[in-house]
Amino acid sequence: MEQLKISPLFSDGMILQHGVSVPISGEAPPAAQIQLSFHNKTYKAQADGDGEWAVFLDSHEPGGPYCMEISTQNSSIIIKDIYFGDVWLCSGQSNMELPMRRVRDDFPEEWDEPVNPLIRQFFVPQEWDFSGPRKTLSGGRWKAAGADTLEEFSATAWFFAKKMFETYHYPTGIILAAWGGTPIEAFMSEEALAAYPEKIALGKKYADTALCDSLISEKQALIETWNNELAAADSGLSQGWQKPETDISAWEEMELPGDFGAVHEEFLTTEDTEFHGGKNDFCASGFCGVVWLCREFDVSASFAATAGKGGAKIWLGTIIDSDTVYINGVEVGNTAYRYPPRKYAIPAGLLREGKNRVVIRVVCCNGNGGITPGKPFRIFLPGSESNNAIELKGTWKYRVGESVGLRPEEFFLHRQPMGLFNAMIAPLLGYPFRAVLWYQGESNDGNPSGYEALFKLMVNDWRSKYQGAVSLFPVPCSLFSFILVQLPIFGEPEDNKESSSWAIIREAQCSALSLPLTGMAAGLEFGEWNDLHPVNKKGIGLRLALAAEKVIFKKNNSSPGPLFKSAACVNGRLLINFDNCGTGLKADETPYLSVIAGGKSFRIPAVIEGPESISLDISAIKNPEKVLYAWANNPRDRQLYNSDGLPVIPFRAKI
Repeated sequence: MEQLKISPLFSDGMILQHGVSVPISGEAPPAAQIQLSFHNKTYKAQADGDGEWAVFLDSHEPGGPYCMEISTQNSSIIIKDIYFGDVWLCSGQSNMELPMRRVRDDFPEEWDEPVNPLIRQFFVPQEWDFSGPRKTLSGGRWKAAGADTLEEFSATAWFFAKKMFETYHYPTGIILAAWGGTPIEAFMSEEALAAYPEKIALGKKYADTALCDSLISEKQALIETWNNELAAADSGLSQGWQKPETDISAWEEMELPGDFGAVHEEFLTTEDTEFHGGKNDFCASGFCGVVWLCREFDVSASFAATAGKGGAKIWLGTIIDSDTVYINGVEVGNTAYRYPPRKYAIPAGLLREGKNRVVIRVVCCNGNGGITPGKPFRIFLPGSESNNAIELKGTWKYRVGESVGLRPEEFFLHRQPMGLFNAMIAPLLGYPFRAVLWYQGESNDGNPSGYEALFKLMVNDWRSKYQGAVSLFPVPCSLFSFILVQLPIFGEPEDNKESSSWAIIREAQCSALSLPLTGMAAGLEFGEWNDLHPVNKKGIGLRLALAAEKVIFKKNNSSPGPLFKSAACVNGRLLINFDNCGTGLKADETPYLSVIAGGKSFRIPAVIEGPESISLDISAIKNPEKVLYAWANNPRDRQLYNSDGLPVIPFRAKI
């Protein structure tokens, strides 16, 4: 019997781009006759010698639902619940991938009925391929937003799509092709990397599947051995330190949350030794191994009674690197790596009136263990996140279960050049969509100066390949727009520093606005100093929508925010002009900029001179060379906004 196959993109619930001719393609036996019935019209095609076929649907206005039947002489496929609307390709690394379940506690109203089923997401399988670009995806399916599916949606993409739907009322499709921890090179084709032969060679090296399997197996075996030996030698596990009867009177004390090395000198020893079971073995960069943390707390009768019905939670921020949490000897949760927030449910009846105990077993892999400060660190009942909560910040008891050498380094194939482009992006570039939404850059901070060239090469290459595919359509698509997120703040607040890696990447991202049909969402203030994965994806999504409205729908707004235009010295003052100021510049407090002269940096207050300009008194500075604004991973000076509340985009400029 003939086997008729189509791409997983063409499945129940799919959203097709309105206003263009949409290709429906697949595979069948060579020369097979294909018939496609859709919206009162029949389309016909014949499979070529390789069994490939394609049918081009007429352009449609937004709407649905429709049904499609594709058939050959002996087989057929029926696709239901099809809509036409706007389709957005959402790509990048973890902050694009980050799902709605991670922000549910901050935006619970998003689950209120009705959740919009006309916003749908297709999750592209996370795979790599170094042998060359694939023609089709290996799997995936469309999911409509609902109370039971929203947790899986990209948070950034959801808030964007929701805003766009509220504005234009088009069915909205999100194609999510993102993977955490990935540098931009992973999303680039061989052609885009032509100027970087060493990157191409590295990617092609991993086309050898036997080599890849060997590397992965070797690394996994080393890590598994490290974990097993550590667990076997951990005195806390063998002696049951999580048990409530464990005597902790002789344990040491430290204040938490905080970095272990910062709160106790024992974790800063510089002796560099390998694992051999000794209690005083430490890595040169800090403590590696297991540390057990313990704190006792009192529970009131009313708190215990309410917790006895269920719903109590313990929140511990983020922990470096992995943890297992026990309350009164019972495990309530564990997390295997450093980034997810530790939010664990406490079983009903586990908390009792009077004295209780929480124990955390922390495994430190890389010498920089700790509990992230500035996050909720408490036990609480529903509706009482801050009121009637049991705060855990303060003095904790601790004891080292075992100390070891650094854990063997992990190896990630999905971070290698070209792999994700071939498997996750190339198959999408023949599927019409409105624009790309891009949130990436954190993983390129090791070489920030190279990001600008790579980013522009990637954008131009994706567009070129897309245009090459859609040029064959009866109603060709226009060049797709590219809307990117500029990196938000991260790290401890600091003064302007020209070598800041994230500031350099922000500059590279801003420079991409010179490309046609490109917009940017300024995300600076939506970051968190203590979290690589900030929660406020709603702010990012709304800024992306603002940029899309300007670039795609030609709305008159001041996105992405005030952009540096010029700087000139006038009578001892530096006058700086901006574009995109709305009705004028504003400041929530005195704005400061840095002026560089003779290798020194001078922090200078600025005065708003007019709706589009500020000035600085630099009369006391000899031979000023450069001016910097908001130029740090987390700049403490970022006080300037426009009348629409959009921040002045970070900049550096010669004087």
